[in-house]
Amino acid sequence: MGRFIWMFVGLVCAVSSLVQPASASEDPLTEKPVELSGTWYLRIRTATDAKIPIIGTTHIRSTTHLLATIEDTPSGLKQTQQTCSVDNRPSRSITRTVLPEAFIAHLPIKTYPVQITEKADGTIGYSADLQQQYVGYDGAIANGTIPDSPKDPAVTDWDEDGYPGASVLVDIPLFGHIRIYLVQTNHTFLRGVVMGTDRVEGTTHLKLLDQRTIGADNRLFAANPKLTVGTGHNHFEMMRTKEGATCEDIVRLAEGSF
Repeated sequence: MGRFIWMFVGLVCAVSSLVQPASASEDPLTEKPVELSGTWYLRIRTATDAKIPIIGTTHIRSTTHLLATIEDTPSGLKQTQQTCSVDNRPSRSITRTVLPEAFIAHLPIKTYPVQITEKADGTIGYSADLQQQYVGYDGAIANGTIPDSPKDPAVTDWDEDGYPGASVLVDIPLFGHIRIYLVQTNHTFLRGVVMGTDRVEGTTHLKLLDQRTIGADNRLFAANPKLTVGTGHNHFEMMRTKEGATCEDIVRLAEGSF
């Protein structure tokens, strides 16, 4: 799960456009047209352009593989997700970045509502707000401002590795293995179509992405990259999988996919 970046997209993983509320032609369904409760393999794709001091600009495509469950509750459908692996592929191959196991393990398990709507063309729409995510710092303490220093009171040892914020490892020719300490926030939405009882497809929308580098083993790489949303690589799929599936199962299912 290499990744060239001072960033995580949920994801990776994972600023472009946000999901709009149901329009007049899309009415929330009072009766379930299809049964979605159960266990799913969720694959989310995002793209980012990063302008990084010394290195230059690179286009990064990220695919995040998640274990998801959908539950039918009295207040509606609720989806819970757990990140299992992140696959990042930069357009430039001069570096190799590794997300340590601790990074993946500390991505939070999240639960959020899922909205099912009937569209004018008769298809069944699916939308979900994956909620704002904070990496390397406490969003409540930060109060809307992303930290820019390891001494900021909102910064935590998020991945419990003894360093401030969240750590990624970057292997750079001539410099060797560099540990980068970062903080990041992102907010992702999903909008798609229910294809049947076993599949949902659609597009990924990043409403927010911000990041700061708060330190590095080598000061040359402690500068902040300029991040913008990249084009393409912005689809998601949900495929039903067996009840009781684990992240190990998701990683096996993800083999060969991107």
